[in-house]
Parts: sequence; C-alpha cells; structure tokens
Amino acid sequence: MISRISNPGILRLLFIPMFLLFVASCSKTESDKVLSSENELIKIEFPEVNGESPLIYKNANEYHITLPMGTSLNAVLTDFKVSPGAKVKVNGQEIKDNKGKLNLDEVLKVEVVAENGSVRRYSVLVKEGYSNIDNLIYEFQKKYSIPGASLAISSSDNHEVLYKSGYGFAEVETSTRVRPNHLFRLASVSKQFTALCIMKLVDEGKITLDSKVFGPESILGEDFPEAPSLAHQVTVKHLLSHTSGWTSNPDPMFTAPYASNTLTQNIRYMLTTPQNTPGTSFSYYNMGFGVLGSIIEKVTGKKFEIYLKEVLSLAGINDIHVGGNRAARRPNEVVYYSQNNTNGYNNNMEMIAAAGGIIASTEQMLKLLPYIDGKSDVPDILSKPVRDAMFTKVISTSSTLNNFYALGWRGGHRLYPESFYHSGNLAGTATLWVIGPEVNVVLLLNSRSYISDFDDQMYYLMEKLVNLGKVLNSRK
Repeated sequence: MISRISNPGILRLLFIPMFLLFVASCSKTESDKVLSSENELIKIEFPEVNGESPLIYKNANEYHITLPMGTSLNAVLTDFKVSPGAKVKVNGQEIKDNKGKLNLDEVLKVEVVAENGSVRRYSVLVKEGYSNIDNLIYEFQKKYSIPGASLAISSSDNHEVLYKSGYGFAEVETSTRVRPNHLFRLASVSKQFTALCIMKLVDEGKITLDSKVFGPESILGEDFPEAPSLAHQVTVKHLLSHTSGWTSNPDPMFTAPYASNTLTQNIRYMLTTPQNTPGTSFSYYNMGFGVLGSIIEKVTGKKFEIYLKEVLSLAGINDIHVGGNRAARRPNEVVYYSQNNTNGYNNNMEMIAAAGGIIASTEQMLKLLPYIDGKSDVPDILSKPVRDAMFTKVISTSSTLNNFYALGWRGGHRLYPESFYHSGNLAGTATLWVIGPEVNVVLLLNSRSYISDFDDQMYYLMEKLVNLGKVLNSRK
C-alpha cells in the first residue's frame, strides 16, 4: 500500500530542505571551480609578414626572432598563442585577444597571466635580417651563455656593408638590446690599432721598424737605463711580431700581482725577467704591445689614446676609445658579463690600453678597413710600402718562429687561408675579426665562456660567417 501525505504543511517542510540542498549543491559547483594555472607562451605568429617564415629561437625565457630582411618593425601584427584561458600583457598593458600591432624595435616584456592569476614572464627580441646568419649567432649565444653580440660584414671590393646586426642584451639588467653602434672591449684586437699607430710613425719617418727600443740612443733608453744588454737588441719590429725574446710566462700585463702596476712599473719588471735572443723565437707577449704604447707616447709627446684618435680621424672615425671601469662606461658601451667567477672589471684598462684596452663598435671597425686595404679608391692612412710591411708575415726557417704572425696581425689560418685576422679575450669579452679578399667580418661578444671548446668554436663560427658573407657579396 502506498500512503499519501495530504498535509500541505508537511509537504512544505519536506520540500524546503531538498530545495536548499539543491541550491547549496549548485552554489558549491560554481564557487569551487578550479581555475587554471597554465601560463605558457606556446607560439608567436606574425600573420601579416610576407616572405620567408620568421626564425623563432627560444632560449630559456627569451624568444629571439628574425623576420625577413626589409620588414618594418614599427607596427607589426603579433599574435601570441598561450595556454587556454590565459591573457597576455606586453610591457605592462593587456592586449585584446592576445594580439595586436606592436613596435618590435624594442624589447617586448611579455607576461602570460593564467586564469588563477599566476604569471610567467618572457623577453621577446625581434629583428629583421637573414635567418641563416642569425640562427648561427642565436645557437652560439645559447650554448655559451653570451648575453649580447654584434656582427658586421662588408665587401672587400667596394666596402659596402652587406650586413650588420646586434643580438641579445647590451645590458641585461635594463633589457637594453645590442645595436650595431654599441661599443665593446676589443681585448687583443686592440693590437691591430696599436700596430696602425706605430706604422704611421714609421711612415712619418719618426721611427723605423729597426729602431732600437732600449739601450744607448734608443727610443726608451733614457727612461729605462737599467735595461740589460740583451734587451738592447730589441727593435720595434720584434715587439710587433712577438719575437722580442721575452716569453709569455710570465706575462706581467695579466699576471698577479703585476696587473695592478702602472705600465712603467711593469716594463721595469719585464727588464728583469729571462729573455731569449731577439728575433729567434716567437712568444705571444702582451707586454710587448704595452711597450709599443710607451713608444707612441714617447715619440709623439701625447697620450696613447689621443694619438690613436688622431690617426683614426683620417678615416672619419670618432667613436673608438680606450676603455675604463664600469663607472667610466660610455653611454653606448655594453656591460661585460664574466663567467666562472672571473671579474670582467678587474683589468687596469689604462695599463693594458695598447695591448687590449680599446673599445669600438663593429660599425666603426668596418669603417676603418677601406683606409688600410692598399687600394686607391680612398686615401689609405699608410703609404703602400708601409702598409704592405704591416701585413707581411714574419717568415723564417727556424721552427721556433711562428710563421703566421705579421706586424700586429695573424694570417694564413686554415679556415680562411688568404685572410688576415686576430682574436681577443678578457673576462667578459670575446672578439674576432677577419679581413679577406672577398669579405670582412667582425664579431664582438660581451662575455666569454670557459668551456674548453669555446675558442675553437668561435673560429668555426667565423668560418661560417665568412662563407655566408661571400654568398651575400655574390648577390650584389
């Protein structure tokens, strides 16, 4: 038998709890909905960019992107593909539907905000350029933790700049991206500028390559009367070619405790160290170029940097200097990021000036090359005989001489056998340039790695850049 409840009051009493239970159940479902914490930047697209597909290279929380050469970066439709439900902010401003027309010439600080409010941050650096070249730089930067780089390539025939570009950060802390006019420490690439100044003095008849440096009636004889007799044989050419007889162990320019000395103090110390007969052996010796800096100052009566700038002004160059510490950093100079607990600001830049203390941009370095190439289209800084002497390798039948070094320049590397080149490194700095019969390439970095293959791989990278530069040159 089924009993019926006929009392309306009882029915209401039964209905109300059931209704409240239903409402509570619905309310719980809405308020306890789990909001997504996903905040991934999955992809970046540029729907209106024509031509080849953009190169998009991800390095940790950084996106390095190359758009086709010639793309205007002022207002580019940029579409950020992110986790479902997430929103995008660019430089602090939320963009509708996660896409909008953006100025890509500056670093984009992108925040992907999840439904639950959690945020993931990215830096996006977009440039126009050649993907096959840029990919090489992106990969090298990632492998060796290089914050910033500058590259420039020019034609040796007509000096046309074929490509120039900055990569990454000149200053990480302020997200300042590298531009082609940023100044970098050149390290030992400074030696080619010192050699140019010395050869200019030779051209002017103020010294000769065979001028004696120490001893009676020598250039620095009065300043260093304590020089031993073997040092009296050292000539300007010996110093330029690293055949002075002093060896790189020790090299007081970069060896504690001498690195904090003045240049004069270190020359005096050098004169007390063992020396082989000048001209009989090669030893890469930074102090030798320090002595050349003193010769320039003695002969000209001017500070090394002042005379350097006078010589470079003949090529219309006005933004190459002797560097300083971080407090003396120039407005367009990069910051140097040391690795392996080294100190990129521990070098006495004034003391090492002529051997490794010059700062320059890839732009200004390329600007110099037409004025030292021996061609007649623009007036060279040096006369042809003196210029040719600077690029003549010191050849000897002696197995102890390095037959790849000229006067401040190296030549004959197996990777670019017909070119002259030089590299440089300090804590926080790595540099390499090649001047060849077809193209010239300059690469400057604001860090250096101590991974064992770093130096070799930088040379291999340069080989690829030279070959790609030749392709660009052939298209002109």
